Amino acid sequence: MHDTFGPGLRVPERAVETWSALIGSLNRHANQRPGAEAVSELGGACCTFGELAELTTDRSRALAENFEAGSLIVAALPSGVEYVAWFCAAIASGMRFLPMHPQIAGPEALAVSARAGAVAAVVGPGLSLGALHGLKNLYRAGGQPERQRRHSQRPVSAKASVMAGSVVLGSSGTTGLPKLALREGRSLDADAAGVIAGLGLTPEDRVLAATPLSHSYGVDLLVATLTVGAALRVAPQFDADVVAHAMDSGVTVLPGVPFIFEALARYEGRRRGSLRLAISAGAALPERVRRAFAAAWSVDVGQLYGATELGTVAMDVPHMEGFDPASVGRPLAGVSARVVDAGDCRHELGVGEEGQLVVRAPSMLSSYLDGEVPLVDGHLLTGDLARIGADGRITITGRQKLLIDVGAYKVNPLEVENELRTHPGVAECVVVAVAASETVQRLRAVVAIRDGEPRPTADGLRQFLRERLSPIKVPRIIEFVDSLPKSPTGKVLRDQV
Repeated sequence: MHDTFGPGLRVPERAVETWSALIGSLNRHANQRPGAEAVSELGGACCTFGELAELTTDRSRALAENFEAGSLIVAALPSGVEYVAWFCAAIASGMRFLPMHPQIAGPEALAVSARAGAVAAVVGPGLSLGALHGLKNLYRAGGQPERQRRHSQRPVSAKASVMAGSVVLGSSGTTGLPKLALREGRSLDADAAGVIAGLGLTPEDRVLAATPLSHSYGVDLLVATLTVGAALRVAPQFDADVVAHAMDSGVTVLPGVPFIFEALARYEGRRRGSLRLAISAGAALPERVRRAFAAAWSVDVGQLYGATELGTVAMDVPHMEGFDPASVGRPLAGVSARVVDAGDCRHELGVGEEGQLVVRAPSMLSSYLDGEVPLVDGHLLTGDLARIGADGRITITGRQKLLIDVGAYKVNPLEVENELRTHPGVAECVVVAVAASETVQRLRAVVAIRDGEPRPTADGLRQFLRERLSPIKVPRIIEFVDSLPKSPTGKVLRDQV
């Protein structure tokens, strides 16, 4: 049984009782503005809100007919119309949606799917179905969703009362391996409200998503943009020429990460076009890059702070009073941020003192699927070092985490090291960052060879890792040493390699 909501938007009746703001907004826009632009791929497919509602209906019906509410669906899709349709369908049908990088290696995808308890996968052309042979229910993106055999699943009651769908995002991890963070419908709704208010989004905006939609930053942008009824213009992969052209063709808001602004800053003398706002996230934006971008595009760049577990929780944008480009701004409505002693998280520090940032927000995760959430007085321990000024603005000063910023992603070196150590020729290894520019970091692996085994080559190790990890996690530089520097207790000294 299905109820009709707007032109062609039909979702499982069970989802109506706990409607999410995203799906409710999609319904409203499909009713009131069916011909308005919803999602466009740069140089590719596009769809209106009416068409997105139809795509969502098809996919949500396929999910609801075959899987119980709360089932987990993994998706390895390039950013674009199909990705957005499946995302919305999972939320509409009460599923859990776990996005992966579209170029993720098969073994890694299968391992994450197993950890999450996935029942189905939606894959694009970059991942073979055979790579996910452990899943019984597979959909190929594009066209009508493939119907599964009903007898393999327990029937779903159309009258079941369920929570709205949720998103499961792979955290980058801190001192351990990545965890799977569950963010439910209320988290996504609160996140959207904060981003809309902070960026001043309206239905007239055209938001350019130049970072992957599978990343938590991309999820924030997707939900906020569609909720407010703005147009989401998506770059399936970053190309400076394509993105620069798009900015001259009606884009009003550009969220990005530092390397994107560095690349676009080289386009000196270009018109501003209709761009009204640019905002950077993921890492500190160097002042030189901010000034160069502003000179090239006549738009200053603000900064945004968020996390996989938190969503977007603070921002400082040029139209805000007292804008400070060195800070990530004040906490958004409903967000509580404190700085605590890095050695004693129960000791809160005063104004201007540096310590670990802890945050509580309505957009934060409900739980990890595979671990305990590190909380102090209801606040998440972020692992970031910060200070909070008398005006309430947060300035990030460093990281307690091991994470390495590589492009739009944060890579946990422990994950790469664990894979490297499975190679028979590797005795020990450590992965660290090496600066390629002020905004770009690369991965550098230092490897100690195992005695008695054939000596591996750098190219051979890179190929070994490409078969197991996403491309972004494969070190550009691999060096060989006789042994790694260690402390008296045997701990590898990362800062000495």
